[in-house]
Formats: sequence, C-alpha cells, structure tokens
Amino acid sequence: MGCGGSSIPHSGEEDEGLLTEANTDPPDFPYIPHGYPPPKPSHSKKKNLCKEHEFKKIDHKANTAPDEVGNGFEDLLNYLMEGLTTDLQRVRAIFYWIGCRNQHPPPGGPRDSPNDIIIKIKRNKMSYCYLFARLCREANIPCVIIEGVAKSAGYEVGDSQNVVSKQYNRWNGVYVDGEWRLVFPLWAFAAVSGHSTGKYTLVESKGGAAREKEVQSSGVNVAQFNQYFFLPDPDEFVTVAMANNPKWQFLHDVYDIKKISDIANLRPYYFNGDVKLFTDNKACLHSKQGEISIGFKITNPTWSGVLSYLLFYNDHESVNPLPKDLQLERYVMMERRSSMWIFHARCPCVGMYKLSINCGQHDGALFRICSFKLICNEVNDRNQPLPCQVGTAGWGPSKDTSKAGLTSPSQTKGIVHTSGRRDIYFIFSVINDVTVRTELVQNGSTSEDLRACVSQDIDVEKKLRVAVKVPGAGEYALRIHTTDLKTTEETNACNYLISSDQNVQRKRKPENKLERQVRESMIKATEGTDYVTLTTAIEAFTQLDLEDKGDLTEAINRQVFLQLKRDLRDAILRRNVGVLDAAIAKAKTSEHEQQLRPKIEEAEGLREHLAKLHKFAHGVLQLKQQTVSELHRYKIPPVPVHDVMLATYIMLGEPRENVKNWKSVQCVLGMLGKRGLINRVREFDTVHLTVDIIEEVDALTNGFNEETVCLRSPAAATFHTWLTNIVNDYRGSGAPQ
Repeated sequence: MGCGGSSIPHSGEEDEGLLTEANTDPPDFPYIPHGYPPPKPSHSKKKNLCKEHEFKKIDHKANTAPDEVGNGFEDLLNYLMEGLTTDLQRVRAIFYWIGCRNQHPPPGGPRDSPNDIIIKIKRNKMSYCYLFARLCREANIPCVIIEGVAKSAGYEVGDSQNVVSKQYNRWNGVYVDGEWRLVFPLWAFAAVSGHSTGKYTLVESKGGAAREKEVQSSGVNVAQFNQYFFLPDPDEFVTVAMANNPKWQFLHDVYDIKKISDIANLRPYYFNGDVKLFTDNKACLHSKQGEISIGFKITNPTWSGVLSYLLFYNDHESVNPLPKDLQLERYVMMERRSSMWIFHARCPCVGMYKLSINCGQHDGALFRICSFKLICNEVNDRNQPLPCQVGTAGWGPSKDTSKAGLTSPSQTKGIVHTSGRRDIYFIFSVINDVTVRTELVQNGSTSEDLRACVSQDIDVEKKLRVAVKVPGAGEYALRIHTTDLKTTEETNACNYLISSDQNVQRKRKPENKLERQVRESMIKATEGTDYVTLTTAIEAFTQLDLEDKGDLTEAINRQVFLQLKRDLRDAILRRNVGVLDAAIAKAKTSEHEQQLRPKIEEAEGLREHLAKLHKFAHGVLQLKQQTVSELHRYKIPPVPVHDVMLATYIMLGEPRENVKNWKSVQCVLGMLGKRGLINRVREFDTVHLTVDIIEEVDALTNGFNEETVCLRSPAAATFHTWLTNIVNDYRGSGAPQ
C-alpha cells in the first residue's frame, strides 16, 4: 500500500487506532511561513506521482544511515540528498529516515539535532510534523504544519459534530512537483494498539455468535510504517483528517465539520482501490423495519480477496441492554453478486449497533476498511436468523463459484423471491470435471427433511439444472457443492437464500398456440448466438407475461453473455484503449468470465499492443507544431532528413504519388488538423502495414543511426526513433529505443 517498497514491517493489526500529535513544538517555529506558494487544489494522483521502484534505493540508503549522521542537520541532509535530483525524491528520503529512526531510535545526540528531536518525539516532548517540516525547510523544500481535526483513536463512528470538533491534530503540507501534497508523519509512524472506548459488545463475527464486552482502555503506543500517509490524495485524506483552514485541504469541494462528521469511518486500507462503496457512505445509517444494507463493488478486476464483518451492540446508547438470552448468530447476510458484496444486517431488537467491514486475502490478515453506526428504532417478526452459516462463500454466485467449476449462473442475485409452491430453477455451465451435491436447509428442519424438495441433473451440454420447490412460507438456503474428481475435495460453490411468502401462485390457463410458439422461439434463440434475435424473443415472451419455467431465466443469462461478447468484439474492432478497458473490466467482473476468457485475452493483447504504439509515439507527441514547421521550411533537406520524413509518410499510409519528391513531402508537412503530422502519428495503427511497407521504411532509415539524423535535425531524429521501434516491433526483433 502506498509508495515504494519497505524493509520495515507494516502493521497487520486490524484494530489499530490513530494517535494525536504532542502539542510541544518550539513556539518560534512558524507553522506557515510567509512567501510560500499559495495553497491550491492538487491535480495529480498519488498512483501517478509515486512509482514504487523509484524509491527502493532512496529507502535503502535512509534505512542504513549511520546513527552519527543524525547528529546535525547539515550532515544528515548531505547524506540523504546525495545524488537526488527532484524534490519528490528528497521528501521521500526525509520521510523514510524519520520512519526508520522511529523504529530504531538513536542512542542520543547533540541538543537540537535530528537525533535529539527523535528522542524527544519518543518521549512525547516534540512532534513528528515539526521534525518533518524542519528537515524539509533545511533542504529548501516548502513545508507547512497544518492544524485540523482528525478521527484519532478516541473517535467512534457516528460521534457528534461537537465530539469530532475536539479531535485536534496536526500534519504537514509539502510542496513537490509544483503543487502542495499531504504527509501525516505521526499516523505513518505510530499507532495505538488495544484502544477501546468500552461502549460496544461484539455480538456476531462471520456468522457466528459472540458476546465479548469491550473493556475501556487507552491502549499501547506501537511503532508502525503505514505508507498510505505519505502523499495521500486530498479527496481521500479529508474523510479522516480535515484542515481547519479550507485552503489547506487542497480541494475544490471543501469539507466542514458537519461533512467530516457525517461520513463513515473510512480507514486507509479502504483506499487501496480494490473495493468501493456504492451505497450510502454516511456514518449513521437508519434501519427500515430493522434491516440495513451496505454494498461494495469490486473496482480492481485482479483482486481476489475477501470481505468479512463484525457486528457490535452499544449498551450505553441503546434504550435497553441486549437481552442475555438472545444469541446474535446469522443476523448479517453477506450477499455476493458477481463483482458486488452486499451486507444485509438484521437487527433483532431496537438499539444502537456498529457494523465494521474487514478486507484481506483468503486465509490471510484482515484489515478494517470502514465502520458504520446502525440505528434501529423498529423491528418486525421477519428479523430472524438466516437458515445456516455459509462463511466467506456468502450468498449468491461469485468468482469462487467459477473456481469451483460452475459459471454463467441463471440466478445472479443471492436472494431469490418466490410465492406458492412453484418450481424455481438454478442453471449453471459446468466447466470442470466435478460432481455436484445440493441441499435445502431451513431453520428448524434438517436437509434430510427437505431432500425431496430439491433435484438436479447435468445434461450432455454440461448444463447443471437445479430445481427447487419449497414446501411452505419462510426462508430456505439452497447450498450447491462441487467435488473435484481429481482431488476429491468438496467446495461450497454457491448458496442462495430463497424467500417464500404465503401468497398462492395465481392459477394460469394452459398456453395457447401463439404462447407455445413464443416460448419455443425463445428456447431456440437461447441455443443460438444471435443477440438481436434472442432479445426480440425475450421481449415477446415478457409481453405475454408467460410463466418462467427456468427458460426465461436461462435466456436472460444467455443474453447477458452475448452482450458481453459483442461488447468485446466491438471494442476490438474499434481499437480504442478506453473502449477496450471498459469492455474488458465488464467481462472480467461478470459471471461469464471463464466462457469469455479467449475473447478477453484477445482484447487484452490488442490493448497491450495499442499501449505499446502510444509509448513508441511519445517522443513525437511531445513535439510542438513549430518544430514540425521547421522541417517544412527546408528547401533542400539533408539526405537523412529527407529519407526519414519520406519513410514517416510511407509508414502512415500516404499514397506514394503524394510523396514522390521533397516538394510533395513539404505539401503534406504543411497540413494541419486531422491531416496534421503529429495527429496522424497519434492516431497511427498497424492494421494497414504490410511486409512491403516495412521493408521500404527500413531501407530508407537503416543507413544512418539516430545520432547522425540528430546532428541534422533533432525533430527528424525523433521520427527516426519512432520508425525504428515500429519496424523492430513488427519484425519481433530488438528492444524499443
């Protein structure tokens, strides 16, 4: 997380709290000196500003700095700054040195030296932000100390504006690459472990009951290295720490005390970019008849982690304590919908709750990403526990379902509603050599009692069809397990919550000839590959309001698959990076990823190729029109310039008769707009290239190297490099220059 690699271990504690800076800085040290650049909103993103590989040497040098260099500011900066060329590198070296010394404090140092200040910081007699600012200023890098409020360890999600306004803290603003950026040294280097307000009792974790009362504790300070707080993006940072002066928030849409108080408690790990809230992000969420839903969408297609939850009850703020005989088990449903995770919390009694969401890898450490305060003022009889525990598999199809050998589910949501005693169908494509076991579960009944209510079969086309007929009203869990024939290992592939009400299904008349034809047409279209025909058939079916016997569900599922496949095909034909990215991301986060894998790989290969072409063109795209005009003004160009520019237009597909001599080359060089040379290089693609074009371009350019061309014209040399890279890439030989 964050910028750069680290030899210092990162904290894995999911419940660490954040500290408050000591208010002991020298009184004559100005927080915001006069003459600094005015604060303005930041434009660059941290991911574009910080490249991990660029910091490895800087971090290693700071980490291995001898203790004695910290005995004076000049010696330390001379050591850290040696060989560094940008302020970003210098800021990184300062930041990392402080973090390393915090982990391994020096034995001491002369008064007012960096080592001496580190010792005082550890004794809570000086602040990290003071040392960071002073080192930056000594290195002639503008750096300020920003005052504001921050959601530190004493904060609980849902705290009032009055409470939040008292969470005073300080951090830094540093001027790098022409704009102000944020650094919070204290939160980067230190945290408090075991802090608790003592207000909450853990009542449910991962579907299992718990009754663990928190004990009020100030916790223990621990050293850490949280790289998120090095140059975090202001729009993320402001959700946890807000400058009192809006200008120093570096935002267009500034926050006030109400806005930061109202937002959920988002933790640094939330901003990794793996998942994002798509439901309300308010700190306090009010239930509707005792139910609250919180949803996340996977935003990183390569992420393969898991989410989990902890449910707490607040005895202090609730009207009544939680009944002693009430065990909160299976009151939080974790629904999976392809690229979504949705937590449905059921409150069994009126009161104040807290729901914390954790994120991490399978069988790895989990990190808190956010917390919400749940306010329940009314409940109903339906707020009963779920039929069974399902663990991190959750409810509904997901990528884990595909890994277990089942793809393209007909039912894409984890909750399926039904009425009466009609059959409900669940259809999958079977992609691995597996056997399938299904079971139906209900509170108060065993799966053996309900065995007759569920059936399954796999046809010759490797389609799994599961039919369920629930015996009455209530909630049921359909559990689908697969066993790999090679390993004999059974996996819980998918779970569905079936909710049946007491309304009797309306009696339907036998279908007439037209209705039977419409149904048959849709079934036939489902077996085909024509998206338009299938869409028309589905519309005709739904207009007649025919009963879904599983065929409509399968048709809609097939329609989604064909749409995704068509989007990939169209994106490949359009050869546009943005369109390809959108189509690839949509396909990879769908239930049909495995079936679409060949087309996805084709699209990814093309996207990589187009990105490579853009990289090749980078030098040309940096040229100004004035530079191209200088080429146009040659009356009799040097031979290398003539041949390179002729080769350039041949590569771009210009008809040979339009560039038969320098005068005709000058004519096309003088074109502007879409026909302008730089724009044509920007739009260049290789679809029109032939071996003859490559051979002709190579014959014109391989007689001289880039240096030879550069002596005659630097601009022509830029085109020479572009042509050389295209030729080498086409032939599959040589590395790009």
